[in-house]
Amino acid sequence: MACGGNSCYFGFGLFLLILGLVIDVIGVASPYWILADEDGVKVNGGLWQMCTSASDVSECSDFTKVQDWLKAVRGFGILGILLLLIAVLTAFVRICMKDRTCVLVFTIVLSFMAAVCIVISVSVFGKKYNTIVKNSSIFSFHYAFVSCILSIIISVIAGIFMIVEVAKRSPYTSMTGR
Repeated sequence: MACGGNSCYFGFGLFLLILGLVIDVIGVASPYWILADEDGVKVNGGLWQMCTSASDVSECSDFTKVQDWLKAVRGFGILGILLLLIAVLTAFVRICMKDRTCVLVFTIVLSFMAAVCIVISVSVFGKKYNTIVKNSSIFSFHYAFVSCILSIIISVIAGIFMIVEVAKRSPYTSMTGR
């Protein structure tokens, strides 16, 4: 029992949940999901706007007409952020209520639900982004897109660490270190 009465599995899982939340917020908010550089003109876009820069001039504009698939990508991205935020908050509640396994199980479920929402968001964007750009062959995915994918992986790993914590505390397992 290290980490203030909780095992280090729980502490590391909580750290990963917070890290996944921060990375996901950066990914969803950033206009760098896709990037193109052709003839000295850089174009980058995200869920909220497209930006163009040439020489010293840079200009960003919001999407005038938002397609339904992009609304779904935004919605699932925001839902993933909210679920990760609630997972972090329930993990902090778990610190105060050490003997309540149900709170930890709820944190695990939220972590995996957030990962599923982010997977949906990233998958739909990856499939449909060519409808918002004229020549999709010159575009490549950029750091915000990759950040969301990284957030998925981190959320799942955090959930696994929390599962190990539940298994260690369960009276029906041989993993207890008592």
